[in-house]
Amino acid sequence: MMIKSDICIELHYLGSLEFFTRLINSKKIILEVSDYFLKQTYRNRCYVLGPNRIQMLTIPVHYQKKTIFRDVTIDYHQNWIKNHRKAVQAAYGKAPFYDYFYDLFDQVWVSKPTYLLDLSMSMMTVCLKILQIDMSFNFTSIYKQEVQKDVLDLRNIILAKKPSELRSFYRPISYYQNFGSNFVSNLSILDLLICEGPNALNILKQSTND
Repeated sequence: MMIKSDICIELHYLGSLEFFTRLINSKKIILEVSDYFLKQTYRNRCYVLGPNRIQMLTIPVHYQKKTIFRDVTIDYHQNWIKNHRKAVQAAYGKAPFYDYFYDLFDQVWVSKPTYLLDLSMSMMTVCLKILQIDMSFNFTSIYKQEVQKDVLDLRNIILAKKPSELRSFYRPISYYQNFGSNFVSNLSILDLLICEGPNALNILKQSTND
């Protein structure tokens, strides 16, 4: 049985199954919100499975080279909310639990939070509520190159451009998916929740490498 540890990790937008296996197997979670925003990471993107296979959903943001993550604001001049809603509807409109959960996510989108941090936290709160997991978080106030002695440093380890097979956190466990005959692993938690509903937590636990 895995021994739970305290972790420090950056916040992801509708995080992958790999990301959520880290959350559910941690005693204490410190979210790194004081480092510089990095583009082309899970901070502002996720992946879903639609009729045209894997689709990346990206949130456009305002930032400069040394913008701290908690200060990153969302660009609403681009019509990304409409695109995300349409993509999720096309991908999961006929999935078993779409009617149960879609509105919970949609409410977050249409609320239009100013900051990426707030949007991602709200989405993660929805996901944890569906999973029926009561979890609290601490946030960094300043960036430190090294974390506390007894905290596992997972910052910038789970990266969108590096496959999960290069790490030892996630073990793909197949489940029902709305499209395709071949299982696609490590998509956004959205895929698992809307396809599996109450069984999602069980799949997530099985997907954790001991």
